[in-house]
Amino acid sequence: MAVGYGAEPALIEGASAEEQAIYETAKKYLDAEGKRDLQAVYGYLAPSSIYYATHDYAAYLAEAEASPVRILEYKILRIAHIRDNDDKQNFPGVEKFARVEVDMKVFYTDTEQTAEVNFDFTFIKEGGRWYKG
Repeated sequence: MAVGYGAEPALIEGASAEEQAIYETAKKYLDAEGKRDLQAVYGYLAPSSIYYATHDYAAYLAEAEASPVRILEYKILRIAHIRDNDDKQNFPGVEKFARVEVDMKVFYTDTEQTAEVNFDFTFIKEGGRWYKG
């Protein structure tokens, strides 16, 4: 069962320190998305990502404000595939990658419809901190 944003537990029982750090970042990112705190969302984007490199805050803000998608609820299902970056040539600032699987209930403002979706987010560790990829 999905929960409203902000209702996810603060800790994952039995999680490693790395899994907990990823979970906390994913939770904060998804909470910011749900609250439409766009400045916070932008702050969770990985500095080395192509999106971040090609979108300053003003461009991101325009795109985010135009999007009809709103996260109503989410549940983080699992954190998986935590791995070291073995391609330092193409991703020199990235230490690790991880996948976060999330069930979400989203609302489309343009069609006034809701949908339940399952999504895999990539998270990236840079400079000792996790970001949304």
